[in-house]
Amino acid sequence: MKKLVSLILCLATIVFAVGCKKEKYPEIKSSKEEAKVMMSFNIGNDKYEMKYELYRALFLNFSTQYDKGDKTFWTKEDSKDELAELNEKILEYTLDIFAVLHVSKSIGFDPYSDDVEATIAEYIEKSVEGDGDTIIGFGGDYDAYLEHLKASNLNYSVQKLLYRYSIAYDKIIEHYEGVTNSNNPSENQNGALVYTYQDVLAFYNGNQSVRVSPVVINAAYISYERALEIRNAIASATSTQDALNTAIMNTAANETDINEGVVIGTYTLDSAYYSDVSETAFSLGANETSEVITVTTENSTEYWILYAREKNNDHFNKNYDSIVSVFTSQKIGEIINSAKQTLKNSRSETSDYKNLNHASISMK
Repeated sequence: MKKLVSLILCLATIVFAVGCKKEKYPEIKSSKEEAKVMMSFNIGNDKYEMKYELYRALFLNFSTQYDKGDKTFWTKEDSKDELAELNEKILEYTLDIFAVLHVSKSIGFDPYSDDVEATIAEYIEKSVEGDGDTIIGFGGDYDAYLEHLKASNLNYSVQKLLYRYSIAYDKIIEHYEGVTNSNNPSENQNGALVYTYQDVLAFYNGNQSVRVSPVVINAAYISYERALEIRNAIASATSTQDALNTAIMNTAANETDINEGVVIGTYTLDSAYYSDVSETAFSLGANETSEVITVTTENSTEYWILYAREKNNDHFNKNYDSIVSVFTSQKIGEIINSAKQTLKNSRSETSDYKNLNHASISMK
């Protein structure tokens, strides 16, 4: 299952562990238009600004699911509801980014330090040149790399922001969950989260978690109509095992997740993508089947069918380690969400944002 703020917009390259070194490829300054402020947010002594370049990246990466590639859609009166929904999604992502940056600072990490800048420079260098292994790169052609960013609706500044976010998020996880090195257990470090078996059990049995069997179907291979047929077959099953067998026989979904069920917390799924999944999961009664839920990310479209399961001690004890992971994700999610709400309540929109011509937004 996906943790909160699993932002996967770093389309141009892969984040990996590297050492720090001096920046090799020069920074590309944002244009005056790209640097225009759309919204500002405040939390504590920190101020964050959503600039046009970030809004543009998020808008273009999500808009096709609404306008189907026809930008004139945004000039029509009946696009207002869709634009409001899209803007809420863009706001959700923006708040995720800024909340993570703020929380990382609150635990003593500086996401704007020289070390972070050097690490980002290293990421970019590897992206341009490749690493001879998992990262192909662009043969050292910096212009080709920048063109690839542009094709992904990103510019240099937004890519750096997403890298900064990713580094900060990893530090938050490390701080609260600790560090585990299976190759050298002497390097293991406990995290700041302190909890007991009873704490995890209380979370499992409480109203902040549910157990479901998720049937995830790739829309590239199975139509919505077929997904609906599978959903109806699961819902018509005469027993839990029959429902699970029906799901397994008719899909390529994860068999273990279906049989065992997975635990979802109120803050453990990425709300920008999976809010409908989370909301539906918490609305179901035991042995109920959800309707088909369409989940669209920047990489794919999936159809989700949830079959609600009863929580019990046997399942808890058998799957304790994975439930602990959900529990810690929930606690971290609560911390980040608290920062998000403070940021959201402080939101101030600029005239540039209010006067945006959405039909003209492009990378040209």
